[in-house]
Amino acid sequence: MKNTGILLLLLGVCMAAPLRACDVCGCANGGAYYGLMPQSNRAMVGVRYTHQSFVTHAESQYLRTSETFQSTELYGRFFPLKRVQVLASLPYRFDQQSTTSGLKKQQGWGDATVLMHYNVLNTFMDSEKNRRFNHSLLLGGGVKIPTGKFRYDESNPLVVANANFQPGTGSTDLILNAFYTLTFAQWGLSAVVSQKVNSTNDLGYKFGNQLAGNLDIFRTFTLGTATLMPHIGVYAEHARQSTEAEIRIQETGGHLVNATAGVSMFTNRWTAGLSLQKPMVQELSNGHVVSKGRGQVQIAWLF
Repeated sequence: MKNTGILLLLLGVCMAAPLRACDVCGCANGGAYYGLMPQSNRAMVGVRYTHQSFVTHAESQYLRTSETFQSTELYGRFFPLKRVQVLASLPYRFDQQSTTSGLKKQQGWGDATVLMHYNVLNTFMDSEKNRRFNHSLLLGGGVKIPTGKFRYDESNPLVVANANFQPGTGSTDLILNAFYTLTFAQWGLSAVVSQKVNSTNDLGYKFGNQLAGNLDIFRTFTLGTATLMPHIGVYAEHARQSTEAEIRIQETGGHLVNATAGVSMFTNRWTAGLSLQKPMVQELSNGHVVSKGRGQVQIAWLF
């Protein structure tokens, strides 16, 4: 398992439209994609850039809206104890919405996330024997902290007055995770399930709870002193409808299934990677929203 690990990828994206946009892919409330990252036994500090785009009311001449969401995120992984893994991240967001009436932009810090996982099973760690098969199971979770702004002025035509377009959710939310990794020689499989339980913010808005998961297959190749690790898989997420003042908002929630592909390269001191997602099945905001795909580039230093 020393050539594999868990990468927390908070692919938060958000919608803004004449109707309430979909929460399944929305803003700081977006589902998390836990991809693959080499050197899972090493601490690291890194930065990653993500890009996502959506179209709302694509068939309407007057309501059609395009949204682009970009973030540059600082993240780290630490091991305060042998079996304890801590993941932390803080994004800075650059979002824009294009409508028939013009272009609106905003930027700011998003919501920070702190997670802690316990390695309850690890045959690579627990045995001195060379095994053909190794597997690992991590369980845990943490919190998303409302460090991002959740304030908007519905009377201001220069800003996007929509809950899903804000840098943060305004709420402290609980995240529960389970990670399983299986390796055989240079091949491996990673499976993840994540549940996000959202609370109500001080404006009375509650984003719908989310369930997300991914399954990836990977293989490692040695290139001199570096190792190349391509992977393919599938990612899915489902979100319940949001509520405001305890009233359910119909144009929220939905589900999404993406095909995933990417590649990582790593040495003893650094790792870098690229990953892409392409929608295969989606039903977002009762069909009003269409996801156009997601991409990420990241680099980190190992210590």
